[in-house]
Amino acid sequence: MENGWFIWNLKNSFIVFLILFTILACNQKPPEKTRKVIYTQDLHSGDLVLRLGNGFFSNYFKQYASSEKKFSHVGILFIDHNQVFVYHTEASELTGIGKVKKELLSDFLTDIEVYEFYRLQYPDSILNAILLKAQRYYTSEIPFDTSFNSFDENELYCTELVANSINYACRDSVIKPTLVLNHQKIYALDDLYKHPNVYKIKTQK
Repeated sequence: MENGWFIWNLKNSFIVFLILFTILACNQKPPEKTRKVIYTQDLHSGDLVLRLGNGFFSNYFKQYASSEKKFSHVGILFIDHNQVFVYHTEASELTGIGKVKKELLSDFLTDIEVYEFYRLQYPDSILNAILLKAQRYYTSEIPFDTSFNSFDENELYCTELVANSINYACRDSVIKPTLVLNHQKIYALDDLYKHPNVYKIKTQK
């Protein structure tokens, strides 16, 4: 009898706790995201933005995608009516599902502490072609490439999107994959921002 009462009481206590926890969780405000003031006057369409994300996989890619171990992700800037957008591709850390995105730079850099901008030294005609290719990837909703196959553009990972866009515009393989991962070559961040035709942009922070 005492055991039965104890179990009944335990079950009801757990239910009460669960209800209270649910109420508190629903009323609790999510942590506010920090938006930085980003000085965009020195940025051009076609510039690259590199960042170090805050997620688990960001730290993983930081270790393998750059000799400096400074960044984990990259995108291409597109300025339209004084608004700065970023073409990039990423996948959810929970589901592994993602696709090419176009989002505001301010959203791309929300809660980001480490980021830099780089400029491609190409004529405007080449830069426009780079953006056109990135835009086509976006409008085609190309999915994120979880297999990191650098030789199939039906799926794209972040550095592959940028490298493919540059190579398409230049009509040559000016960017080549040098990082070996799982016995296959992939495009590293080094292959992009340490290329001879790329230099860092000094902006205010």
